[in-house]
Amino acid sequence: MQGRCSKPGVRLARSWAGRYGLSSKEFTPRGQGDIRQSAEAKPKNHFTIGINDDLSHTSLDFDAEFSTESDKVVRAVFYGLGSDGTVGANKNSIKIIGEETDNYAQGYFVYDSKKSGSMTVSHLRFGPQPIRSTYLVTKANFVACHQPGFLERYDILKDAAPGGTFLLNTPFGPNDIWDKLPRPIQQQVIDKKT
Repeated sequence: MQGRCSKPGVRLARSWAGRYGLSSKEFTPRGQGDIRQSAEAKPKNHFTIGINDDLSHTSLDFDAEFSTESDKVVRAVFYGLGSDGTVGANKNSIKIIGEETDNYAQGYFVYDSKKSGSMTVSHLRFGPQPIRSTYLVTKANFVACHQPGFLERYDILKDAAPGGTFLLNTPFGPNDIWDKLPRPIQQQVIDKKT
């Protein structure tokens, strides 16, 4: 819809509405970029962002490569098991990096309410400029998995950036580990050059 202003020849911008945060999906700068691109190309009223709406087909196109984070920011994701010390170690690391270096640091921790025995995910960022990323890490240049059993059950490398580092805590040596990795993990390591 176009509105009118009291000044002659001035029109107000088109207004349109949409939904975000469905299925607990985060609203990130990537989602904002998708909305902006849609508005510039062909605005879709009553859109959804962050999910694939295959019922009413109101989803905006999704740009998986969009990122606003600087290459100078280190982004790391650590997968651990509740009570194994991963979260505590990462909280200490963020505190040390933030207080003892010139870097700014941010940590966000995801774990079950029962904590012990469930999967934990630590999202860490640090870099030379203030960090205002209020969303989880999606382009990690470092991914660590402290429980090899997770490789069979979860897509551990889904958020790994191409060329990133993958650290796996395992009882197998460097000559034996490749054959022990699940085939999908092997393919992701090859594709992402991690």
